Amino acid sequence: MIAALVTACGNHADRASESEEATPTTPLAGTVSTTSIPAASSGFAARDAHLYLPPGYRPGQQQRLPVLIMLAGVPGDTGDWFTNADLQPELDAFATQHGGRAPIVVAPDDTGTGDEDLLCMDSPKAKLDTYLSQDVPQWITQHLAADPDTHHWAVGGLSYGGTCAYELAVRHPALFPTFLDFSGEKHPMHDTVASAVDDVFDGDSAAYRRQDPLAILATRTFPGSAGVIAVGDDDEPYTSEQQIVLEACRRAGMQVEWRELPGGHDWSLWAEFFRQALPWLAQRLSLDRPAR
Repeated sequence: MIAALVTACGNHADRASESEEATPTTPLAGTVSTTSIPAASSGFAARDAHLYLPPGYRPGQQQRLPVLIMLAGVPGDTGDWFTNADLQPELDAFATQHGGRAPIVVAPDDTGTGDEDLLCMDSPKAKLDTYLSQDVPQWITQHLAADPDTHHWAVGGLSYGGTCAYELAVRHPALFPTFLDFSGEKHPMHDTVASAVDDVFDGDSAAYRRQDPLAILATRTFPGSAGVIAVGDDDEPYTSEQQIVLEACRRAGMQVEWRELPGGHDWSLWAEFFRQALPWLAQRLSLDRPAR
């Protein structure tokens, strides 16, 4: 797969060099492909990730690009953001106005081959946190022309994936100082926290609590972190739970924005939330400069 990816990137580089003479209004197009991300540290049984490379991407380029990790819900697939939310056209449109530059987007597996709610934690069932915070970043830095400065990295997701994004931002603020949490929960849970502890942690509530983002937010401060928390106004219990997450993040010193639109728990809202958040995200990732 890496060889195929390199070939694709090479073709992409040819197009990128041609695009240097294009005007900011000339539509540009990135590429979407799939790739396997090894689980060397976690042993996690992951499905192939989806990968977006912007129009200006060149393998080995000197100007490295920021990274955005995007996570699906459950049940879900790593390609959901591209098939259900039209992520590529939004990113291509942004790149067209910014000299071919946009974030590298990696959509890794967050539910495993069994496509199940693993709470986005390290547990007896799976070391999912280790996979997403160690294996995936290591693969990105080894195989892509990604910015090594993780101040320019972000993580986002919807529903279960939104909860996961918020968890990763809380547990690994140096790696993911920027996050997008669309319609997530206040705690990782299976309807209730007690059920989650029984189902995933074999009843070990202490092991769960050590990774619970609300518990961590109550004891630490995050002055360098920022996020967008978004939900539909008719999406209970997520609407109320996102308010709790918002308040907890702000008390912990995060710079967090609130977005709410009419609607429920569906892709049309999540696609719109991403579209609205992209300018804010670009500023956080130092991508807000227009094309020259």
